[in-house]
Amino acid sequence: MSSATDDDLAIRSLRQRWAFHRDQGDFAGMAGCFHPEATASISWFNGKVADLVPLLAASDAARKPGEHGKHWVGNCRVDQRGDRALLESDMAILIREYIDGQLFDYTGHCRFLDQVERRAGTWGIVRWTAIFDKDRLDPAQGEAPAWLREVDLATPDAGLAFMRLRQRRKGRDVPASTVVGGSEAERQLRRDAWAWLERRDGQ
Repeated sequence: MSSATDDDLAIRSLRQRWAFHRDQGDFAGMAGCFHPEATASISWFNGKVADLVPLLAASDAARKPGEHGKHWVGNCRVDQRGDRALLESDMAILIREYIDGQLFDYTGHCRFLDQVERRAGTWGIVRWTAIFDKDRLDPAQGEAPAWLREVDLATPDAGLAFMRLRQRRKGRDVPASTVVGGSEAERQLRRDAWAWLERRDGQ
């Protein structure tokens, strides 16, 4: 039988391993951090992780020279109840990419709230939700274009204003379900997550 300390370390390591595998393009290793039916709600995707993995692989394969990404895991907290746990991790998303032919650096400060289960002795993520606190987008070279200077940072969803902008410039939509820090959506997410954690019937 594993100890509470062993479980805590195993749960925390899920996001550390995820970040390393994701940034190295090891998508089999990344997928191994999740249970098969796991879902993800992030900035540009809401659905099954199994469907997300090939999209990420295709995105990485299409990178131009000079483009790269890094996910930096910071502080985290684990709340465990038997074979279930909530894992919340601070995350910095660091991306260098071309938008409209110009090179930009994107920085996103967010938190990943993961619902985690132990099955057959192995911990895995079953639901992954990104909570966006704030972000920014800076030209790596050249002047800031007009469309960047016109971003409104006084709106309730300003926590992902630049993520929304860069996705829009790429022809993608940000799902309405994307969670912004301090919003009612975050409060509801937490209520639902804690209700799931405290259930004893396995549902």
